[in-house]
Amino acid sequence: MKYLQEKINSAESRIKELELLISAWQSKLPKKEFGEKNDHVEPTVTTPNGQISETLMSGSLGDYYSKEWKNEDK
Repeated sequence: MKYLQEKINSAESRIKELELLISAWQSKLPKKEFGEKNDHVEPTVTTPNGQISETLMSGSLGDYYSKEWKNEDK
């Protein structure tokens, strides 16, 4: 039982060391620009009311954003 507890303590100590190393390495990485998270930039579509993502445009909001707004509609 004592042997197993020593192994657990050793593993927990190693995990803390690795977390410190990972944190130090990540702080040296260049900061990503907005939209580059996960190396994916969502393409946008220009509508009469501004830009929205292609995902929104292809869904149920597409009709809403494509509508030409008039002053009396707002």
